[in-house]
Amino acid sequence: MKTLDPISFNQRRTAILQQARRLFATKGFSETSMDDIAQACDMQKASLYHYFNSKQRLLQDLVDSECGRWSEMLAHFEGGQDLPDTLRRIATSVLRDVEDPGRKEFFQIVQFESHNNPSIQKALKESPTHNRLGFYAVFAKHLNGRLSPNRIAIFITQFMGALLHYVRIAKLHEENMCFEAIQDADYVEQLVAIFSTGIRMQLPSENG
Repeated sequence: MKTLDPISFNQRRTAILQQARRLFATKGFSETSMDDIAQACDMQKASLYHYFNSKQRLLQDLVDSECGRWSEMLAHFEGGQDLPDTLRRIATSVLRDVEDPGRKEFFQIVQFESHNNPSIQKALKESPTHNRLGFYAVFAKHLNGRLSPNRIAIFITQFMGALLHYVRIAKLHEENMCFEAIQDADYVEQLVAIFSTGIRMQLPSENG
């Protein structure tokens, strides 16, 4: 096929990624074929392989792009004045992300399929932009030296788990997970209060 200039090539790749993300979110990764993606992009499958040599490569680029964006946000998270402010920044960013259609599609792919789809787990594990250590450091800034690495890791898992559970139910399933209506900002404040109080109870006494 005719070779495109780098700008046109990258624009076409971006358009393909957007269509693939939509299909993965609506049909499921396993159920989406390269034929489906080519048809959605109004192109021949042979041409699609000029941009991506496999469906797994397409998925990997989606994951790398999203994880890379979150890595770039670490400086904003690290700027939290204290642990509650840091938790608030992270929770607010996640909930704001889900309001963006593209971000919401990515959340749907990861949250609804990653537990039983090894392809998605593989993409997350192998992403060079999945900055686990950087994300850990955001929390360790406030807790390092006062809690063991294992307890910090448990805290991160619990906080993110509670936040993503809310995203799955209230944002992706559009169900009211509470007994009464609650605004996102109120949920964030309640979540921050619960985890900030919980972590303070685990910290050793300043005089101890």
